[in-house]
Amino acid sequence: MSDSPRALETGGIIILIAALVYVGGWSYAYHWYDYFELGLIGLDIPFRYHFMYGFWVLQSYWWLVLLIALLLVAVLVFRARLAPILVPATPLWIFLAFLSFYSLGKFTADARYWDHQASGFRNYSWVRVWIKPDSGDLPTKLQKVQQDLAEGDKYRLLLETVHALYLIRPDQDADKIPTLQVQRDRVRAMRRIPTIPGS
Repeated sequence: MSDSPRALETGGIIILIAALVYVGGWSYAYHWYDYFELGLIGLDIPFRYHFMYGFWVLQSYWWLVLLIALLLVAVLVFRARLAPILVPATPLWIFLAFLSFYSLGKFTADARYWDHQASGFRNYSWVRVWIKPDSGDLPTKLQKVQQDLAEGDKYRLLLETVHALYLIRPDQDADKIPTLQVQRDRVRAMRRIPTIPGS
């Protein structure tokens, strides 16, 4: 029976780590897409993607993860001595851990956005999109957008979902870049223009 508390403790640590990775990933996604004036709810990002984003956050701060791992090992080794200090403050430590991972997600999203913007978002494919003809007369502004979409050197594909394409114009030097959302049922055809590695 002595193994049961150890198994529960290990399970609790694994669940806590998974929750922290998820929070870091959720924070990353929230702040990343906020730069494009998009909210997470409308994007329908799969649950598992937040874990992937969370691992990107951990990858960016690998030295901090290593430090935390060493601290955890030290706590486990000296748990008898540290228990009177750490156990009463457990809720505070957990709160600080979640706050830290949320902040790391934001910092990672901020850094990646400015890196991508500096390179003109070259990791995202240029796209040509042909829209189905509209039954009525389109305003001049919308006709210009349709023309730009078909040219193929104006918009990059930020995100593609079952319901819509999310396109950005990388030539805008701003804190935020508005996203053009094109519903799938309006798309007649789409062609991705491959990116040239190292360009």
